[in-house]
Amino acid sequence: MVTSRHTTLANALRKGTRHAAIASGCVIALAGSALAATPTYADDRQITAADQAYFSYYHLDAARAKGYTGKGVTIAIIDGPVDVSVPELAGANIVDKTPCSVEATDELKTHGTSIASLLVSRDYGVVPDATLLSYQVLDPTSRVGDDCSFRNNLRLTDLSSLINHAINDGASIINYSSSTRAQGNDLKWAIARAMNQGVLITASVGNNATDENSTHLSQWSGVVGVSAIDTDGKFASYSSWGEGVTTTAVGGPFTERNLLLGSISQTQGTSISAPIVAGALAQARAKWPNATANQLLQLLVNTAVGHENGWNQYGGYGAANLGGMLNTDPSQYPDENPLADKGGGTSPTPAEVQQYADGLVDPTEIAFDNSYAYRGLDESQATNKDNPYPTHLGTSPRFHRK
Repeated sequence: MVTSRHTTLANALRKGTRHAAIASGCVIALAGSALAATPTYADDRQITAADQAYFSYYHLDAARAKGYTGKGVTIAIIDGPVDVSVPELAGANIVDKTPCSVEATDELKTHGTSIASLLVSRDYGVVPDATLLSYQVLDPTSRVGDDCSFRNNLRLTDLSSLINHAINDGASIINYSSSTRAQGNDLKWAIARAMNQGVLITASVGNNATDENSTHLSQWSGVVGVSAIDTDGKFASYSSWGEGVTTTAVGGPFTERNLLLGSISQTQGTSISAPIVAGALAQARAKWPNATANQLLQLLVNTAVGHENGWNQYGGYGAANLGGMLNTDPSQYPDENPLADKGGGTSPTPAEVQQYADGLVDPTEIAFDNSYAYRGLDESQATNKDNPYPTHLGTSPRFHRK
């Protein structure tokens, strides 16, 4: 069990450059998104596994040969829309579950399609047999339809809503490869729900070669924050870092079909690293179906390359070890979340996760959660027109717990 968070840099990460700024001209206006793309191939060329550096780096051909393809696992991505018509996604099981109408640019569509391809492409996806649910995130250029309603000042398109919708729809792993400045209680309770119900969340940490913890989902307890290394195992010069980093993975180069430029391009970034870890967790969930979500997190941090050196703000507990996760039985680890306290007063706290589980959260702070029921003692909730959830006064397990 990992309990310490000492700032000791693993040898492989010490060799990397940490302070170089990322290239200017970021194509997609998301702080966790990939770097600017440069066309390198003919437009009609089929992208294959041979084009993807991570595919050989993580020996995914061997994983496929052994049947480690994520079959039976449902992953959600909260990202740009996915263009399922691209040849790389032929035969993939992808469903758009965005809860209302969102119109996005080709910039966002490129990003979402690339993340989906990395995960479930039949040619080079980490987990080609997984089911993928997509939920459209907003950027300043997005347009929302009239059906994108509000409830208690919470929108259907808020990150808290999309996390809850993904859990409502049966996702066991959620990937979010962009930045967020959201600090509301609604997001806290959505993450508390994920922690309570065993749903794993992976998130990128940014590409500005600085501490971006305060603007990324990785700042929250329970969330797997992912920084980037290159294919030499060195910390990537563009990768950001911070208190929320849990692990690191290859950030590129990644070959994508750029829908904005109408060409095939190469890109890199922590938004590539994060879904690689999501895919690794999906492989492990399929391989070890009896393991709890907490044990899978224990597996991730205890098999990471360099974990014996302790935690650091650049690579977290070390580089994700996909082979090690598949060859190490997680039942040996305690059913305890190693990310429940990331230090520095992170939230939700274990007490807040229990508060959610006990049904004692103000229901007006819960965003589109189809599992929640208020079970506290506040009688006004029974008649509160702003409370959309079932109310069972005085039935909280806390009142009956010895």
